[in-house]
Amino acid sequence: MFRSLKFAGAKLSNAGEHLKRGVLSLVWPETSPSFRNKGVFTLSSIPRPFTIRLAKAQDDPHIMHFIREHFYCQEPLLKSLKVTKSMANPCLESRLCDHLRDGFTMIAVENKDNRIVGVAVNQRNCVWDGDLLKHKADSVKCDSLRKLFYIWSIVSTEPKLHEKYNTDCIFEIAILATAREAQGQGIGYQLTVHSLNLARDLGFEVARMDCTSEYSSRLAQRAGMECIWSVPYKHLVDNAKKPVVKPEVPHTHIRVHATQLKPTATTTTTTSKGLA
Repeated sequence: MFRSLKFAGAKLSNAGEHLKRGVLSLVWPETSPSFRNKGVFTLSSIPRPFTIRLAKAQDDPHIMHFIREHFYCQEPLLKSLKVTKSMANPCLESRLCDHLRDGFTMIAVENKDNRIVGVAVNQRNCVWDGDLLKHKADSVKCDSLRKLFYIWSIVSTEPKLHEKYNTDCIFEIAILATAREAQGQGIGYQLTVHSLNLARDLGFEVARMDCTSEYSSRLAQRAGMECIWSVPYKHLVDNAKKPVVKPEVPHTHIRVHATQLKPTATTTTTTSKGLA
C-alpha cells in the first residue's frame, strides 16, 4: 500500500509542476466559448473583473500575506478562538507553507492591477492526517492553537471519508478566502469550481471541503459537494462539558462536504512555453 501511495504522490507532484509551467484551461457552462483557448477564466460581468489561475512559486509570499490579512480575521473558528495573525506564526504558517508546496493552490487575480483578491489553498488529505493533527495539538503550548488542532483532528477523522470512498488520498480545499472588498462577486465559487476541475485533471477520485463557516458550506453545496458529516459547535466541549468555541450566528455547525470526481469532456489542459 505504501509503495503505491508513494508512487501516486510522486505522480501528483509531477502533474502539479506540469500545470505550473503551463496554462490551466477550465471550461464550464458559465464560461463563454471565446475563453476556451485563452487558458484563463475572466468574469467580465462584474465591476471588478478577475482571472482564476494556478499559483506559481513566486506567488507564495503574496498568498501568505493575503491569508494573514483576509483569512485569520474572518474565519469563524479562528475568530472564536481568538487566533490572530500574530499568534498563528510560526505554527499555522508552517502548515500553510506545506500546503503551498503541494502546488495545487488557485488564486483569483484582479485584472486591472494584478492584485490577489481570492485564494483556494488546496492539498492532499491522507488517511493519517487526523493523527498528525492530534499529535500537533499535544505538542503545542498555546491553549487556543491546541484547541484548534484538536478540532481539526476530529473533523479530519470522524467523517471517515477515506473508508467511505475506499481511497488513501483525497483532494482537499483546505482554505478558501476572498478579500473583504471583493466579496459578493462570485470569486469563492469560481475558485471552488476551478479547484474541483484541477483535482479531476490530477487524477483524484474524491474531493472534500471542511466548512467551519455557514457561507463556505453554502458555497460548497452550490458547487455540487454533498454534506457528508456535520457537528454543532455547541457539541464541541471541554472536560467540564462547556463549549470550546462559540462562533457568531449564522455559523452554528462545522460541515464536511465531499464529492466523487469524474473526468469531464470540458476539462482540458494546455501548455505554453511562454509561462515556463
